[in-house]
Order: sequence, then C-alpha cells, then structure tokens
Amino acid sequence: MNKQDIVDRLLDLPAEIGQAEDSVIWANQVVVSAKAALQEAEDRLLTSNVIDGKNEAIRSAQLRSFTGPERESLLQAENDSIKCRSALTQLQNEFRALQAVADLLKGAA
Repeated sequence: MNKQDIVDRLLDLPAEIGQAEDSVIWANQVVVSAKAALQEAEDRLLTSNVIDGKNEAIRSAQLRSFTGPERESLLQAENDSIKCRSALTQLQNEFRALQAVADLLKGAA
C-alpha cells in the first residue's frame, strides 16, 4: 500500500464507518422488535389459557415450545447485531491504524 492508497482509504473510511453505524442502529432496532414480538406471543399464550402447567418450570417449557419461531427470529436478530457491531469495530480499527501510519509517514518526510 503506497501513500496515495493510504490517503484514498482514509478518505473513504468515514463514509463506510457511517454506513456501519447505521447498520448497527438498524440491527439493534430489529432486536428490540423481535423481543417485543416474543413478549407479545408469550402474553397471548398466557392470557388465552393455552399455558396450563402446574409450576413455573412446566409453564416456561410450554411457552418455549409454542414460541419457537419468535425465539429463532430473536436469536437471528441478535446474531446479526453482533456481526454489525464487529464490522463497525473492524472499520474503526482500520481507520486508527491508517491514521497512525499516516502520522509515521508525515514524521519521516
């Protein structure tokens, strides 16, 4: 990577970081929506007398068995959120590393 490549990459990274930040925000909103959907499904089951376990452990197991798709959706949303945060961190690390290289090149000139 030559000096011009470093300059070009430093100029491109802020936009990419901004897009990655937007992705993190969107992914977090999807997680919040998935949590709300799971809670709504559980509430609906509890109020419709479908869940009739004699103790908390049985009721929890019944809830889990009836809310598989909602739980899967939440898990996928959480995984996507983790991936988005990781991508953002990688871009931020690259930006800082290139800034350090640019500073070193500036001092060497």
